[in-house]
Amino acid sequence: MNDEKKIADIYIRVSTLDQAREGFSLPEQKEKLIEFCKSKGYEIHKIYADEGISAKDDKRPAYQQMINDIKNGTVNVIVALKLDRLTRSVFDVEKLMKLLDIYGCDLDCKDDDSNTLTSNGRMYIRLTTAFSQNEIERCSERTKFGMVGAIKAGHIPNRTPIGFKRIDKKLVPDELTKDIVIRMYDLYLEGKSYQGIANIYNKEEILGRNNWLDSTIQKIMTNELYKGDFVHGKRTKHPQYYEDVVEPIVSKEKWNACQYQTKRNARHYERTATYLFTNKLKCSVCGNFLGGKATTKRKSGKKYYYYKCEKCRTNYKEDTIRDGLLLQLYDLIRKDNLINKYYTPFIKHKQEDNTKDYKNELKELEKQEERIKCAYLNGVVKINEFDNELKSIRYKIDNINKKIKEIKQCENFNFTTNDLLILEDTETIDTFVNPDMFLTNILNLTNASREEMKRIIGTYIDNIEVNKVGDKIELLNIEYRKSFLTDLVNYHNNYGVPYNFNIFSDEKGFKIPMNHEGKTSLEAKEYFNKLQEVVSKNSLKLNYYETEADSKLEDISFESNGDYEQILRLIVLSDTKNYNDKTLRLGVIALNLESALYSRLNRKEKPNELCNI
Repeated sequence: MNDEKKIADIYIRVSTLDQAREGFSLPEQKEKLIEFCKSKGYEIHKIYADEGISAKDDKRPAYQQMINDIKNGTVNVIVALKLDRLTRSVFDVEKLMKLLDIYGCDLDCKDDDSNTLTSNGRMYIRLTTAFSQNEIERCSERTKFGMVGAIKAGHIPNRTPIGFKRIDKKLVPDELTKDIVIRMYDLYLEGKSYQGIANIYNKEEILGRNNWLDSTIQKIMTNELYKGDFVHGKRTKHPQYYEDVVEPIVSKEKWNACQYQTKRNARHYERTATYLFTNKLKCSVCGNFLGGKATTKRKSGKKYYYYKCEKCRTNYKEDTIRDGLLLQLYDLIRKDNLINKYYTPFIKHKQEDNTKDYKNELKELEKQEERIKCAYLNGVVKINEFDNELKSIRYKIDNINKKIKEIKQCENFNFTTNDLLILEDTETIDTFVNPDMFLTNILNLTNASREEMKRIIGTYIDNIEVNKVGDKIELLNIEYRKSFLTDLVNYHNNYGVPYNFNIFSDEKGFKIPMNHEGKTSLEAKEYFNKLQEVVSKNSLKLNYYETEADSKLEDISFESNGDYEQILRLIVLSDTKNYNDKTLRLGVIALNLESALYSRLNRKEKPNELCNI
């Protein structure tokens, strides 16, 4: 088989967003493995990707498709970044190894010694997997043993709930707040709903709060801790129940009576809704957070979601808010991808930190090369084993030397926010040259599941200030999550914001404060010229104007023809320091749509050329 032409399936996987941010993203894995296959002379058959799936077992869609390729004899080598991308289980490793052996297929991992091409590689697979699983099991045993003892002693690992306090790490009732919890249970047994209790607590501003939600009340009413018990791993298949581990706040009889009442209420109302904007919407009038509600049409069974300010008695339709945010969420995702992909200070720092490790690894490989040569000369290994091992070692040496070279190049590489802005603007232009792709992306976002949309909103947005004038809903202010906002501010600090970001749109009501200083006309034109130079390679033309608007951005006018132009970016000019001035001067960069149409026709022969800058 060693003389056969190698037909490869590439397998890539990430389980979490954090892994993606730490260098295991699917695009990064794909790029590295394509280069790896080229260097080894492998012909790529297909690339399989499992996203957001752990390797605890082999029940993964893309993985199973790859297994079918092996069984069908379509491929004879599987390529992955590391063994843990394929599996973390001893059982699944042996299962895979047996399958590969039966069908004459090899395994070759780029970043570790896991492979079936050599005896050392096969041994490495079994040893590392066995050690890994053994350590996981031992760690789990130690953790479980210690945790059981701590729980029985009243040391509950979760956050301290309302009504409790900690004394020497032990959970005990708090004399100052436990009556708040007791009253909740009493009100519920009197017939009050979760929302009704929340309304009472908001009106009385219990604990100085006016943002009590029905979901908060529900969590307290269903928490076993309040009757003295604790459930560890409640959301797992095998939860552990511990009785009488803390001093109760309510009796078991009262707690059980409330659960019975909940079951009776469930006949009339079932709370299975996923609210997109939980703890995200704030009333612009009173500052209170809005509570979520859902109604179901009897005939169609369709659910309608809305949010209500209990103090102002104002309702807001969820669909209206979501639809108003779609384009902005799309832009946020796009910007986040650009920042993570091209924001090189982090990458550079990461590479510099690993330089020393690379050099040490290189020395070790050179020693291995000498040892295998001595073993061959002394007759310890045969010629074919010697050749395979030597090729493997030299490939690793070449790969490390390449990485060291990349690090040195990175040290002299200067990547600025201006470069990011160029990338962003060219992507925006590409939406006009290739509108089908843009519409597809928007449609995918529109059709995202409620769980996925909730995750996206939670990733980028802390809260949204909403207002209602007649039937019109205004999104007055959007506060981004600090982790994302920092990058976003740095990103756009040089040249304002793109026009399609909807910040200037009174129609949609989007407003965010921008306090950075403006640029001179010369600086704005220099940016325009640089952008024009990039896009001219694709026969695209840009126009530049300067105009004035009032401080509220209610009137922006210039000699542009909207039928033939699309505004890309508004640049604040330096005669003003902020938006509180009476007038605001702006530099306007617009795309000539006739040139975009011409480029669109040419893209039928050369697709995606615009993105290759």
